[in-house]
Amino acid sequence: MSPYIDVNFARLPYDPSVEAAIQRWVDRLGWTNVEIEQVSVSLERSGWRRTSVCLTLSLAHGKSLTAAITHLDTYVAVADVFREVRKQLLGIAAAAASPAAITA
Repeated sequence: MSPYIDVNFARLPYDPSVEAAIQRWVDRLGWTNVEIEQVSVSLERSGWRRTSVCLTLSLAHGKSLTAAITHLDTYVAVADVFREVRKQLLGIAAAAASPAAITA
């Protein structure tokens, strides 16, 4: 199942290539075996040249993960925020797969 993806551009012109990059990053999260229900990405111009990216993943069972990054390059900010959330997802997947979680 593909998660619902919501991309918002605030004080920043809409860029279909940035939206396509976000879609590719969401597709990469699929192998973590954690059920993602919704992805919300907010891109905003902060300051003169910096871009802030805030990512929220809504997971099954009401959990959510959030990360925010600011960078001069929009694509680097998108990549960094997805890498940060991927670390959090891998921690959840590892905790779910640990023997202690299975026996508890």
